[in-house]
Amino acid sequence: MADKISAKNSDSKFRSHPEGQFVAQCVDVIDLGEKVEDYAGQPKKLSHKCALVFRTGEKNDKGEPHDIGQEYTVSMYEKANLRKALESWRGTPYTEAQVEAGVPLHKLTGQWALITVAHKTSAKGRTYAFVQSIVGVPAMLKERPVFGEYKRAEFWQERKDEYAQEAAKFRALHAGPVGEVDDDGFPPPSDDEANQLPF
Repeated sequence: MADKISAKNSDSKFRSHPEGQFVAQCVDVIDLGEKVEDYAGQPKKLSHKCALVFRTGEKNDKGEPHDIGQEYTVSMYEKANLRKALESWRGTPYTEAQVEAGVPLHKLTGQWALITVAHKTSAKGRTYAFVQSIVGVPAMLKERPVFGEYKRAEFWQERKDEYAQEAAKFRALHAGPVGEVDDDGFPPPSDDEANQLPF
């Protein structure tokens, strides 16, 4: 006797965040732990990951806030995506002294930005949204949307657990320090005047 089940395309119900520019508030900074990085032509390694979550005021199909998160390697290496994104956002480069002291990512929560959201298509044909760039909010855009209370989505914990399991397996097979990823892809820092963001 078999259970009566029907298989459907689960991706058909998923709608990516719309593309475009949005005034957004950073509503969460999530420590995702270590992830096994696997790039073609390079050995696998562990990288510490975080996610910045933005709320734009867009709604999903259920009428709930359609937040968008972007993962970064936790690195302030000169070419790291995180550093490029933060420098673009704050409108000025970090000094080596600031980098050496460490950048308090938790202070990003509550800060406003102008983000550009773009779409990509995965190898499996699924369209997903990502934060292409982050800059400071222009002075002329003084009004800020009023957003409802934020609650962290369950899938972030699922992702943490997934990364932790992969990292544990990796450690069991390979011993070594966490590596840094030489990543790029964000636009160069903004030429705008430095703002007062606390990071």
